[in-house]
Amino acid sequence: MTTVPHQKTYFADLAELFRTFAADTDSIYRSWATAAVPHLADQPGSRAVDLGCGHGRFLDLLADRHAEVLGVDIAEAGIEIARREHRQPNIRLQTRSLLDVTPETDGRFDTVFSVNTIHHLRAHDVVLPRLRSLLVPGGHLVVVEIVDSGGWDRGVDWHIKEAFLDAEKSYRYRSKDPDVAADVLRLRLHPAWLEHVTTNIPLTREQFHAQYGAVFPGAEFAELDPVVAAVHWRAPA
Repeated sequence: MTTVPHQKTYFADLAELFRTFAADTDSIYRSWATAAVPHLADQPGSRAVDLGCGHGRFLDLLADRHAEVLGVDIAEAGIEIARREHRQPNIRLQTRSLLDVTPETDGRFDTVFSVNTIHHLRAHDVVLPRLRSLLVPGGHLVVVEIVDSGGWDRGVDWHIKEAFLDAEKSYRYRSKDPDVAADVLRLRLHPAWLEHVTTNIPLTREQFHAQYGAVFPGAEFAELDPVVAAVHWRAPA
C-alpha cells in the first residue's frame, strides 16, 4: 500500500525564473490545452480546478470557460504571482497541496486540470483515483505530464548537460532571445531544480499510458513533445 507522499516546495525560490521558462515553452502546451478544456461558461455553476497552478499560466483559459475556478499550489511565491496577474472575479487561489482538495471539502468539478505537477508526488496509485473522485458525472480530466522518453538519468552531470542543450534550443528555436535563454539556463542549473529533476523521476511514456489508462479507461492520449504527454478523459455521465 502506498502512503500519501511527502511534498517539497522546490519552486519556492524559482517562481520568477519558472515563469520565463513557462512562457518560453508555452507553445508545447497551449494548443492542446485550449482544445481539451471544455467550454462551460454558459452553464451556471460550472467549476474547474487547476491542481499545481503555479503562477497561473492556464487560469485565464479556465476562467473564460467556467463560472468558477479554484487554483491551488504548495508554493506561495507562485500563488502570489497568480494573485497579481489573474484578477478575474471567478478565480479563487489557495496555497495548499492538491492532495488536500477533496470532494468533501471542495465539492466536485466539471474540469480537473493539471500541468507538469502530478509526477512530483511520485505516487500515481494514490493521486490518480483522487483526481477521478473530484469529477462530476460527465466531467473532464485534462492532464499534462513530463515523461521519460528513454535515458532519463538521476545524475546531476546529465541534467547539467541537458540544461545547456535546452538553453541553446531556447535561443535558436523558441524565444530567440539571449536573456530568455540565460534565464532558462539559470533555472535549470539552480540547486533546487537539480534536486527536483534528480529525485522526481517521471513515468516512462508506456507507464504513463498504462497507469492513466487503468484509472481512466478509454482516455485519449496525446504526445506533445518527446518528454511531454497529455491525457483527456470524460467521466461517465
